[in-house]
Amino acid sequence: MIGELALEGYLSVGLFPKLGYLDGLRKLLQDGLDFMDRANAEATYKVWDVNWGSIFTRANGSAISILTEYALRKHRQPIQMPEKVTLHSDPALGSLSRANLAPLREVVSTPSFRRYQDLHIICMSRSNQTSSIRGTLLLLISSRTGKVLYYLVLLGLIVLFCFLGAFGTAAVVVIGLVSKMVCRTLRVSRPSGYLLNNEKHDACMLSAVHENAQTWYLYMGDRGVIDWMLNKTMLQTPSANRLQMAYFRMAHILQLSAMTFVAAQKSVDGLCLLILLASTHGFQYLFGGYKRARQWLEAEQVSIDAHTFRFSGRTPMIGAIHALSQARSAEWMETLIAPCPRISAWFNGLDSSVDPMTRQDLGALSSSDRSWVLLNTQLAIEAEKLIRRELRNGKATESLHVKGGS
Repeated sequence: MIGELALEGYLSVGLFPKLGYLDGLRKLLQDGLDFMDRANAEATYKVWDVNWGSIFTRANGSAISILTEYALRKHRQPIQMPEKVTLHSDPALGSLSRANLAPLREVVSTPSFRRYQDLHIICMSRSNQTSSIRGTLLLLISSRTGKVLYYLVLLGLIVLFCFLGAFGTAAVVVIGLVSKMVCRTLRVSRPSGYLLNNEKHDACMLSAVHENAQTWYLYMGDRGVIDWMLNKTMLQTPSANRLQMAYFRMAHILQLSAMTFVAAQKSVDGLCLLILLASTHGFQYLFGGYKRARQWLEAEQVSIDAHTFRFSGRTPMIGAIHALSQARSAEWMETLIAPCPRISAWFNGLDSSVDPMTRQDLGALSSSDRSWVLLNTQLAIEAEKLIRRELRNGKATESLHVKGGS
């Protein structure tokens, strides 16, 4: 509910809301910010701000999940990242002597444990865009004229169902129609500074359900968009009077009663409800697929790209993310990788201008730790190069938009 509201910017109710949805609207109007805080706490997704080192829980409910699902809808096969090091000289690592290659040869020749990690990189940016035909149709449907026509169609259906004796189905439609009209009377506004960037750099934020996850989401690009999506509340709770809150409580009870009545009937009532449900879902499939994501991207003129990469382990993935970011310290990764001498040596080696074979801090490590540092350093650097190349060659995710000038 909170995610949908955050994207749409206004309260909305479907013709067939889920049981409990109407009562949830009442709780939102009654509890306000406290309800939103509890909804965000139930989301459980954590966010690591790579550039700043802060850790927090996702804001705005499922809003970012809706956009992420939309961006990833056509990305099925992940791009496999390197699992073995290249033993020849590499410009990023400097000249490797025979003695220094010995630990690496041992690691490459020894079977190692793999715990694969999937990294979904979501790039968001501002762009000047024009609507496609499908986008224009969605805007017309959402316009005031489109809504008036929609309400007239619903009134006609109510009369038809009553004429056929399908009073339960007619009651369900009446509840949905009245709920839509009540929602129209509630004003929801965006906070001041909505989607504005208060920093001079792009965002790089990592998200997962917990620290031990195997699926990760990296949001990169316009900080104004990403920071508001993940960290700041995108809307102000509407003010409502007691009559409006009482209506949603009563509508919840009436909806449950009407659905129970229809289910108990073995006549035309159940058939009418079934046909209406099928027609509604068919209409949503044709015009409302990823509707909220499409409309929000269209309204805010935001482009979104998605890429998926599969790493052989967490350390190369974290190293590649750090190399892609503008972070200067390792504070953001301390809850993901426990600090220790070899981690410090590995972190220092992520600077591609440093030759790891000539660094003094490697001498204090054991042979096994030194080989681990060399292996994961090169895997992270090679992964970063592949990711940068893929991001440069990537195409914008198909959406409502046709980029200006193309």
